Amino acid sequence: MLRTPHRGWDFYVSRGKSEVGVVVVHEIYGLLPYLESVANQLAGAGITAAAVDLFRGKVASSVEEGIRFRQSLVRTDLLDAIAKGIELIKQEPGVKKVGAMGFCMGGGFALQSACDLGADFCVDYYGMIENEEDVSKLKGPTLLILAGKDERINPWAFQKFLPAAMKYGKRVELELYPDTRHGFHRPGWEGHDPSAAENAWDRTIRFISELKSK
Repeated sequence: MLRTPHRGWDFYVSRGKSEVGVVVVHEIYGLLPYLESVANQLAGAGITAAAVDLFRGKVASSVEEGIRFRQSLVRTDLLDAIAKGIELIKQEPGVKKVGAMGFCMGGGFALQSACDLGADFCVDYYGMIENEEDVSKLKGPTLLILAGKDERINPWAFQKFLPAAMKYGKRVELELYPDTRHGFHRPGWEGHDPSAAENAWDRTIRFISELKSK
C-alpha cells in the first residue's frame, strides 16, 4: 500500500476527477487492504478518497487489540488527522466539497468529525457518537447505513441520533438492511452480506454523486 504522508499523518490516496472528495476512516482493525479497495472504488466513481491511518501503521490482530489501539487515541488527534485529510483532498485540482466516511469505529469517527469540523457531508456505516447533541453542528447531509440485526448501534440511531437530527433540523438519509449483521459490508467476514453490501455501496455512490450538482 503506497502511503502519502501529510503533516504528521499517513493516507492512502486514490484520485478521482470530480469536484467531490472524501476522507475514509478505517474500522477497528486499522488501515487494511479493505479500506484501500474502498478508496479505489470511490476513485473509480470519480470521487477522490484519502484513507487515513489513525493507528499509525499498527494493524490489530483481534477486536480486543483494536480496542486498545482505539483507546490510545485522543479526540484532538482524531480531529487533527481527519482535518489534515480534508486539507489534503482540497489540494486536488477542482475539488470543492469534502466529506467524511467510515465503517464501524470509523463510521462514528467520521460522524464526529463531520460535526466538529463542518465537513460538507458524512457517510456513516453503522458507527455512533457519544453525545448526540453534537449533531447540532452538522453542516451537510448525512447518510446512515444500518444493519437490521445490530443490537448496539440501532437503539442509539433511532432513540438518540434521529431525534437529535429532527430537533436541530439536519438532513439525514437512512438505509436499513434487514437480516444483516454489524459489519455486513466487510468482505471476508462471516457476517458479510454481498447483496446488502452491493446495494449499500450503490446507495453511497449515489448519495455522494448527487452533491456534485448542489
